[in-house]
Amino acid sequence: MPVKEIILLTGTKETRKTLVKQLEEVIGDFVRIHHESLEENISGVFSNKLIILSSPEITEETAPYIGESCKVLVAKRTVNFEHIDKLLFLAPKTKALYVNDGPDTVYESIETLLQLGINHIEYIPCYPGKKNIPEVEFAITPGEVDLVPPFVKEVVNIGPRLIDITTVMTILQELDLLKQKGDIVSDKYIRKIIDLSKKLSMTSRQSDQLNRHLKHVLDGVNDGILAVNSKGMITVCNENLTNMLGLSPGKTVGRTLQDVLRNAELASFILNDSEEETGWFSLHSGDVLIHRFHLKTENTIVATFQNAHETIELEKSYRRELLKKGYIAKFTFQDIKGVSSSIHKTKEIARKIAKTNLTVLIEGESGTGKELYASAIHNASLRQEGPFLAVNFSALPEDLVESELFGYEEGAFTGAKKGGKIGLFEQASGGTIFLDEIGDISLKLQARLLRVLQEKEIMRVGGNKIIPVDVRVIAATNKDLLKMIEAGTFREDLYHRLKILYIRLPELRTRKEDIYPLIRHFMFQSGRSQIEIKPDVLEKLMRYQWYGNVRELKNTIDYMLAVCDGNVITTDDIPNESFFQRKSRENLEVQPAAEELPADREEALFILEAAFHANEAGQPIGRKKLAERSAHWRRPLSEQQIRKRLALLEERGYIVTNRGRTGIKLTRLGVDYLLANRPDLIGKL
Repeated sequence: MPVKEIILLTGTKETRKTLVKQLEEVIGDFVRIHHESLEENISGVFSNKLIILSSPEITEETAPYIGESCKVLVAKRTVNFEHIDKLLFLAPKTKALYVNDGPDTVYESIETLLQLGINHIEYIPCYPGKKNIPEVEFAITPGEVDLVPPFVKEVVNIGPRLIDITTVMTILQELDLLKQKGDIVSDKYIRKIIDLSKKLSMTSRQSDQLNRHLKHVLDGVNDGILAVNSKGMITVCNENLTNMLGLSPGKTVGRTLQDVLRNAELASFILNDSEEETGWFSLHSGDVLIHRFHLKTENTIVATFQNAHETIELEKSYRRELLKKGYIAKFTFQDIKGVSSSIHKTKEIARKIAKTNLTVLIEGESGTGKELYASAIHNASLRQEGPFLAVNFSALPEDLVESELFGYEEGAFTGAKKGGKIGLFEQASGGTIFLDEIGDISLKLQARLLRVLQEKEIMRVGGNKIIPVDVRVIAATNKDLLKMIEAGTFREDLYHRLKILYIRLPELRTRKEDIYPLIRHFMFQSGRSQIEIKPDVLEKLMRYQWYGNVRELKNTIDYMLAVCDGNVITTDDIPNESFFQRKSRENLEVQPAAEELPADREEALFILEAAFHANEAGQPIGRKKLAERSAHWRRPLSEQQIRKRLALLEERGYIVTNRGRTGIKLTRLGVDYLLANRPDLIGKL
């Protein structure tokens, strides 16, 4: 018996491949299938053949290739069952374009899907020339991916449609094979349907198992979890939440939120349009902390309910643990003591800087409080609940700095810890890392640090994986980085990356009015605030230049408290000159001594003090008012005498005499001189 043959003609290559595969599986054992497509150019004219056309749309184009005595059969097509399970994963009421090459095939396929029960999707016809196509996220297509509009985010390709069973039976009838092979072909189709049913059943079972598993997971979570769809319907409510709300399990999902919650304020909070928010509410079980956020892709609101008191205790425990590890910022702006205008201005700038997430460079001499400011900035920032880690480059050996900062993988070097080690940048994620003495870092590490600042990512020593880090960097130095750049020992690009925000800390010798408040603070810290300091002690301390800044002052106070007798500190308790920093010893008592002023030194101090009080009160003062005040002093002065004294004080740079209502103003040098000679005024600033 000669082998029967059919000619399959299709429009596209992909359709040809799909239909040939189908026919080979069904009738390929006893029918030879010759196949060509218009897309690949048909080789010639066929005669005396049974021609199968893939669709009526190609009838006209294939006509030149169909010769005499040919029988033409246009195939009826149906949805490709092998990929239909992809549609089952789309959520109910999903709007999706159904994309094909013409209106007939589009509407026919949509009708077939609806008849098959795939009716949970809102199908939107889409074909070339179709107008007013809505912009939706999903599209379904039987292999015509190129026709999908560019605005579609996700395409479900179910593959080209298959030839239906009636067309296959017609082919067998035309080949006079229906009686002989019809039952065999029918059995193959039935097996295909059974395989599809098994596949769908397996998918359903797996979905049920996953749902049960997720329910157990959600019920095992210590927090209450709630999900609400765009219509206000509850889609998820775990067991802990039903307990918090005092509801019966199983009676919440599928109901509206307003129907379940008696608290209208809480329902309004959860359904709010804002992106993310946290609120505090009182429920049946007590106070709860609720965090609400949107899942935009799911068009769902999710809210987590946490027991407020447990959360507070957990936070306290967490912070205690961080404190044990030294990962807590210990100081705030209240811990920065001083009454001078320079310290007030510096703190004001630092408070503003704290509110950003930008990198900060703090410059200042040793002992000016760089770590104090870094800690205060962290505690006033949006990252205050995160860790605060400090690393001092001058205290770490060069070969340890890299592994401490970036961590290392197991086997990265000899002696590396098994399992590797997490670095400080990773540990500080969500918080702040303070890089102290940044001027001591090597050029090699400067390059790695620059990458962290630029890319917000690190790579562990010996590793090959990029790790993103969310950390704010505060760097500090007592060195002149610009001179180091000129010398080639510090990278200019790193300098500018660090100096996005900048603070220069004032030296103690430029703000001597802060000395007395600092002394009282240190004495209070030591529990010795009742001890008296003699005025001549304060006078002498005011004359030191304090090149060691606040740290040197604190050391001096600690020393005097340790060696004083009784409850009084005298000049005998002041350390000798070798105690103080070298520059300070070389420049002791740089303030003008008594003999540097004329004999009427007391008159000069009287004028400075009167101007000082007027300036502090914001009141103008001139020669006339000074003369009036001197009338009540033990040595009255005329306006002419005061004029001479003012000229001398202005010559020495202690005052500035302004015309008009502002009058006489003390300069910084004048304030320092006055306080050095009248330490009793320090506390009145």
